Amino acid sequence: MDPSTLFSVAPTFPMDDVRIRERSRELMLRSPITWTPLILAGAAGIALDAGLAGFVILFGATAALVSRYWKKRRPAIDATSLRELIGESNAAQDDELKRIINNLSAKGLHQYALCLGRFLFLKQKIEKDVHRGKHLAVFAQEVEKGVDGICAEVCREITDIRKREERLGDVLTSRDPALLERLESARRESHAAILHAYTSLYQVHAEIVGLGTESLDHKPKQTAAEQPGQRLHEILGGLRDEADMIARTHARIRRSMDELPEPVEAPGPVAITQ
Repeated sequence: MDPSTLFSVAPTFPMDDVRIRERSRELMLRSPITWTPLILAGAAGIALDAGLAGFVILFGATAALVSRYWKKRRPAIDATSLRELIGESNAAQDDELKRIINNLSAKGLHQYALCLGRFLFLKQKIEKDVHRGKHLAVFAQEVEKGVDGICAEVCREITDIRKREERLGDVLTSRDPALLERLESARRESHAAILHAYTSLYQVHAEIVGLGTESLDHKPKQTAAEQPGQRLHEILGGLRDEADMIARTHARIRRSMDELPEPVEAPGPVAITQ
């Protein structure tokens, strides 16, 4: 299988808590709130000719105040760190998808490049809209995991479609109509799985937009069975299994294609004698 069109970037979630803590420390150390008071404490010590003991007291008291300040604001800093890490992860995934799209275009597979480009566009819209409101935060992690999994599996499915199509020449000259039917059936299954995945992502985005634009002051009264996000929860229930479904389809197709002949090298030009 050609690895050039396989999605090779890690999913955004699960997010390592160590990475969040490290990013939070970086943000705090870079902040003027951390180092400005220490500079002022040093300047005050010099101006007052405080001596070694005075410097130790000034720096110790200042460091304690700075530490107390950040301790109170640690949840907000961690939230900022998480947003940055999510943004960086999504950007890396987008760049990987763009690389694969360019690769498909360069190989003349414009239909698959267009398909994957639409997945990328929808992925970006979903990831942007799901982080817009606090009331959508409960869905964000599951949505990100579902989107990442589907994009990775769609890339793998397109890669395998390419591999099967490269064997078409051998199948057409195999004198076995059953092999041709198996190849065509596998292509239909792959295309149907990709279509179903896109439809699921489209439904998720529609629900996110609906929840994000719903006015909390002017929404109609809802029953217990019609709470906001219920439909999105239902769709996410299927979305969590969507990548697995594509993977199962992929495995089933590969098993059914084991009897296909391997591609052979094209014969060289035949010399024509007169």
